Amino acid sequence: MLFLAVFCGYLAEWQLERTIEHQREKQFIRSLAEDLKRDTSQVRFYMRYSRLMLGYCDSVQHCIGNADIFKNSNSFYNYSRELARFTRYYPTDRTMQQLKNAGNMRLIRNWNVSNAITDYDSKTKFLAELDVQLNEQIIKYREYLIEFLDLSAYDKQNPVGSFMNTNIKTQGNPGYITNDIKKAKMIYNQAFTLKMFLQAVEFSADELIANGKQLLDLLESEYRLR
Repeated sequence: MLFLAVFCGYLAEWQLERTIEHQREKQFIRSLAEDLKRDTSQVRFYMRYSRLMLGYCDSVQHCIGNADIFKNSNSFYNYSRELARFTRYYPTDRTMQQLKNAGNMRLIRNWNVSNAITDYDSKTKFLAELDVQLNEQIIKYREYLIEFLDLSAYDKQNPVGSFMNTNIKTQGNPGYITNDIKKAKMIYNQAFTLKMFLQAVEFSADELIANGKQLLDLLESEYRLR
Protein backbone atom coordinates (compact mmCIF):
# COMPACT_ATOMS: atom_id res chain seq x y z
CA MET A 1 0.00 0.00 0.00
CA LEU A 2 2.84 2.33 0.83
CA PHE A 3 4.46 1.62 -2.53
CA LEU A 4 1.14 2.28 -4.30
CA ALA A 5 0.70 5.57 -2.47
CA VAL A 6 4.22 6.67 -3.36
CA PHE A 7 3.72 5.62 -6.98
CA CYS A 8 0.40 7.46 -7.21
CA GLY A 9 2.04 10.54 -5.71
CA TYR A 10 4.78 10.31 -8.32
CA LEU A 11 2.21 10.03 -11.12
CA ALA A 12 0.31 13.02 -9.79
CA GLU A 13 3.49 15.08 -9.61
CA TRP A 14 4.53 13.97 -13.10
CA GLN A 15 1.11 14.88 -14.49
CA LEU A 16 1.26 18.29 -12.80
CA GLU A 17 4.70 18.95 -14.30
CA ARG A 18 3.44 17.97 -17.76
CA THR A 19 0.43 20.25 -17.40
CA ILE A 20 2.65 23.15 -16.35
CA GLU A 21 5.05 22.52 -19.24
CA HIS A 22 2.17 22.37 -21.73
CA GLN A 23 0.90 25.69 -20.42
CA ARG A 24 4.36 27.22 -20.73
CA GLU A 25 4.66 25.83 -24.26
CA LYS A 26 1.38 27.50 -25.24
CA GLN A 27 2.52 30.78 -23.67
CA PHE A 28 5.79 30.67 -25.60
CA ILE A 29 3.94 29.91 -28.85
CA ARG A 30 1.50 32.79 -28.38
CA SER A 31 4.36 35.15 -27.60
CA LEU A 32 6.34 33.88 -30.60
CA ALA A 33 3.34 34.41 -32.88
CA GLU A 34 3.12 38.05 -31.74
CA ASP A 35 6.85 38.50 -32.32
CA LEU A 36 6.51 37.05 -35.82
CA LYS A 37 3.83 39.58 -36.70
CA ARG A 38 5.96 42.47 -35.44
CA ASP A 39 9.10 41.17 -37.10
CA THR A 40 7.35 40.65 -40.44
CA SER A 41 6.04 44.21 -40.32
CA GLN A 42 9.52 45.51 -39.53
CA VAL A 43 11.13 43.48 -42.33
CA ARG A 44 8.56 44.81 -44.82
CA PHE A 45 9.47 48.38 -43.86
CA TYR A 46 13.18 47.50 -44.04
CA MET A 47 12.74 46.01 -47.51
CA ARG A 48 10.82 49.06 -48.77
CA TYR A 49 13.61 51.29 -47.47
CA SER A 50 16.22 49.11 -49.19
CA ARG A 51 14.36 49.48 -52.49
CA LEU A 52 14.44 53.26 -52.08
CA MET A 53 18.18 53.02 -51.49
CA LEU A 54 18.55 51.01 -54.71
CA GLY A 55 16.87 53.86 -56.57
CA TYR A 56 19.27 56.37 -55.05
CA CYS A 57 22.20 54.19 -56.14
CA ASP A 58 20.94 54.45 -59.72
CA SER A 59 20.49 58.22 -59.37
CA VAL A 60 24.01 58.76 -58.00
CA GLN A 61 25.48 56.64 -60.80
CA HIS A 62 23.42 58.53 -63.39
CA CYS A 63 24.67 61.88 -62.09
CA ILE A 64 28.27 60.74 -62.37
CA GLY A 65 28.02 58.77 -65.62
CA ASN A 66 25.57 60.82 -67.68
CA ALA A 67 25.86 64.43 -66.57
CA ASP A 68 28.51 67.04 -65.89
CA ILE A 69 28.30 67.12 -62.11
CA PHE A 70 31.03 69.76 -62.01
CA LYS A 71 28.68 72.24 -63.73
CA ASN A 72 25.51 71.24 -61.88
CA SER A 73 26.10 69.73 -58.46
CA ASN A 74 22.62 70.15 -56.96
CA SER A 75 21.22 66.77 -58.06
CA PHE A 76 24.33 64.92 -56.96
CA TYR A 77 24.20 66.54 -53.51
CA ASN A 78 20.52 65.62 -53.17
CA TYR A 79 20.89 61.97 -54.21
CA SER A 80 24.24 61.30 -52.56
CA ARG A 81 23.02 62.37 -49.12
CA GLU A 82 19.95 60.13 -49.41
CA LEU A 83 22.23 57.20 -50.11
CA ALA A 84 24.31 58.12 -47.05
CA ARG A 85 21.33 57.50 -44.76
CA PHE A 86 20.64 54.05 -43.44
CA THR A 87 18.23 52.19 -41.22
CA ARG A 88 19.05 49.10 -39.21
CA TYR A 89 17.35 45.74 -38.96
CA TYR A 90 16.95 44.56 -35.38
CA PRO A 91 14.90 41.35 -35.23
CA THR A 92 12.04 41.04 -32.78
CA ASP A 93 13.49 37.99 -31.07
CA ARG A 94 12.70 38.29 -27.35
CA THR A 95 10.70 35.03 -27.36
CA MET A 96 13.26 33.31 -29.58
CA GLN A 97 15.99 34.17 -27.10
CA GLN A 98 13.87 32.89 -24.19
CA LEU A 99 13.29 29.63 -26.04
CA LYS A 100 16.99 29.15 -26.72
CA ASN A 101 18.07 30.07 -23.20
CA ALA A 102 17.87 27.53 -20.36
CA GLY A 103 16.82 24.78 -22.76
CA ASN A 104 13.27 26.04 -23.26
CA MET A 105 13.14 24.69 -26.81
CA ARG A 106 12.51 21.28 -25.22
CA LEU A 107 9.03 22.54 -24.37
CA ILE A 108 8.12 22.57 -28.08
CA ARG A 109 6.81 19.02 -28.47
CA ASN A 110 5.87 19.27 -32.15
CA TRP A 111 8.94 18.30 -34.17
CA ASN A 112 7.78 20.17 -37.30
CA VAL A 113 7.19 23.33 -35.28
CA SER A 114 10.58 23.03 -33.59
CA ASN A 115 12.34 22.65 -36.95
CA ALA A 116 10.40 25.57 -38.44
CA ILE A 117 11.34 27.82 -35.50
CA THR A 118 15.02 26.90 -35.87
CA ASP A 119 14.88 27.57 -39.62
CA TYR A 120 13.30 30.99 -39.11
CA ASP A 121 15.91 31.88 -36.48
CA SER A 122 18.66 30.93 -38.92
CA LYS A 123 17.22 33.14 -41.68
CA THR A 124 16.82 36.00 -39.20
CA LYS A 125 20.48 35.75 -38.24
CA PHE A 126 21.47 35.74 -41.92
CA LEU A 127 19.54 38.94 -42.65
CA ALA A 128 20.97 40.59 -39.53
CA GLU A 129 24.51 39.73 -40.70
CA LEU A 130 23.78 41.10 -44.18
CA ASP A 131 22.51 44.28 -42.53
CA VAL A 132 25.81 44.66 -40.65
CA GLN A 133 27.78 44.24 -43.89
CA LEU A 134 25.52 46.67 -45.74
CA ASN A 135 25.96 49.37 -43.12
CA GLU A 136 29.71 48.86 -43.06
CA GLN A 137 29.65 49.53 -46.80
CA ILE A 138 27.50 52.65 -46.30
CA ILE A 139 30.10 53.93 -43.83
CA LYS A 140 32.79 53.44 -46.51
CA TYR A 141 30.61 55.29 -49.02
CA ARG A 142 30.25 58.17 -46.54
CA GLU A 143 34.01 58.39 -46.16
CA TYR A 144 34.46 58.73 -49.94
CA LEU A 145 31.66 61.31 -50.01
CA ILE A 146 33.24 63.43 -47.25
CA GLU A 147 36.46 63.59 -49.27
CA PHE A 148 34.57 64.80 -52.35
CA LEU A 149 31.79 67.19 -51.28
CA ASP A 150 32.51 70.78 -50.27
CA LEU A 151 30.14 71.15 -47.31
CA SER A 152 31.51 74.58 -46.39
CA ALA A 153 30.38 75.81 -49.83
CA TYR A 154 27.07 74.04 -49.25
CA ASP A 155 26.57 75.81 -45.91
CA LYS A 156 27.11 79.21 -47.57
CA GLN A 157 24.23 78.64 -49.99
CA ASN A 158 21.92 76.45 -47.90
CA PRO A 159 20.75 76.34 -44.25
CA VAL A 160 23.89 75.73 -42.18
CA GLY A 161 24.25 72.10 -41.12
CA SER A 162 21.21 71.01 -43.12
CA PHE A 163 22.96 68.65 -45.51
CA MET A 164 21.51 65.44 -43.99
CA ASN A 165 18.09 66.95 -43.27
CA THR A 166 15.11 65.57 -45.16
CA ASN A 167 13.02 67.54 -47.66
CA ILE A 168 15.68 70.19 -48.26
CA LYS A 169 16.72 70.63 -51.89
CA THR A 170 20.28 71.77 -52.52
CA GLN A 171 20.57 75.28 -53.92
CA GLY A 172 23.40 77.17 -55.61
CA ASN A 173 25.59 74.37 -57.03
CA PRO A 174 28.03 74.17 -54.10
CA GLY A 175 30.75 72.38 -56.03
CA TYR A 176 33.35 69.97 -54.68
CA ILE A 177 36.66 69.83 -52.85
CA THR A 178 38.23 68.53 -56.05
CA ASN A 179 37.16 68.31 -59.70
CA ASP A 180 39.06 65.06 -60.14
CA ILE A 181 36.76 62.78 -62.15
CA LYS A 182 38.57 59.77 -60.66
CA LYS A 183 37.20 60.72 -57.22
CA ALA A 184 33.71 60.86 -58.67
CA LYS A 185 34.16 57.47 -60.30
CA MET A 186 35.24 55.98 -56.98
CA ILE A 187 31.89 57.10 -55.56
CA TYR A 188 30.23 55.54 -58.63
CA ASN A 189 31.96 52.27 -57.73
CA GLN A 190 30.85 52.59 -54.13
CA ALA A 191 27.23 53.02 -55.27
CA PHE A 192 27.63 49.96 -57.49
CA THR A 193 28.90 47.93 -54.52
CA LEU A 194 26.03 49.15 -52.35
CA LYS A 195 23.59 47.92 -55.00
CA MET A 196 24.97 44.40 -54.71
CA PHE A 197 24.52 44.42 -50.93
CA LEU A 198 21.04 45.93 -51.21
CA GLN A 199 19.96 43.30 -53.73
CA ALA A 200 21.19 40.56 -51.39
CA VAL A 201 19.31 42.20 -48.50
CA GLU A 202 16.12 42.44 -50.56
CA PHE A 203 16.29 38.75 -51.52
CA SER A 204 16.98 37.68 -47.94
CA ALA A 205 14.23 39.91 -46.53
CA ASP A 206 11.71 38.62 -49.03
CA GLU A 207 12.63 35.05 -48.13
CA LEU A 208 12.35 35.81 -44.40
CA ILE A 209 8.87 37.32 -44.85
CA ALA A 210 7.69 34.20 -46.69
CA ASN A 211 9.28 31.95 -44.08
CA GLY A 212 7.72 33.96 -41.26
CA LYS A 213 4.25 33.63 -42.81
CA GLN A 214 4.69 29.86 -43.12
CA LEU A 215 5.79 29.59 -39.50
CA LEU A 216 2.91 31.75 -38.28
CA ASP A 217 0.40 29.68 -40.26
CA LEU A 218 1.91 26.52 -38.76
CA LEU A 219 1.71 27.86 -35.20
CA GLU A 220 -1.88 28.99 -35.64
CA SER A 221 -2.85 25.63 -37.12
CA GLU A 222 -1.04 23.37 -34.67
CA TYR A 223 -1.92 25.34 -31.53
CA ARG A 224 -5.32 26.67 -32.63
CA LEU A 225 -4.38 30.28 -32.01
CA ARG A 226 -7.04 31.76 -34.28
